[in-house]
Amino acid sequence: MKWIAVASFSQPVEAHLARTKLESEGIPCMVGDENLVRVDWLLSNAVGGVKLMVPAGELERAREALRPRPRLVVVSNNVPEGELICPRCHSDDVYYSRFNRRIAGFFILLLGFLIPWRDRRWACTQCGYEWKEP
Repeated sequence: MKWIAVASFSQPVEAHLARTKLESEGIPCMVGDENLVRVDWLLSNAVGGVKLMVPAGELERAREALRPRPRLVVVSNNVPEGELICPRCHSDDVYYSRFNRRIAGFFILLLGFLIPWRDRRWACTQCGYEWKEP
């Protein structure tokens, strides 16, 4: 049976997390170069990191299982699903922010501490754009 590297990681812990994901999907897998990286972590780049290996016939299924899924966090019930994307860059990687960073930074510089100022806003992690909750 020929084993092919489906992913490479810099730390053995990351490889084992991915291994448990593949094993939960019923895909046989093994971790390669784990002990070498544990002994001398500076060799991680030289050997290509800790490799997660799967049989050649399971490669596509393993890639699909490891593919990141989009996150959808519903903060309040009144936000429609279509508005959970950034209006500027159309990314779906947005989060709910309770505080405006500019106002918080102003109070920290002026007073030396943060005054809790509630300003419910959505923020995009891709472009940094912030907008008010609809």
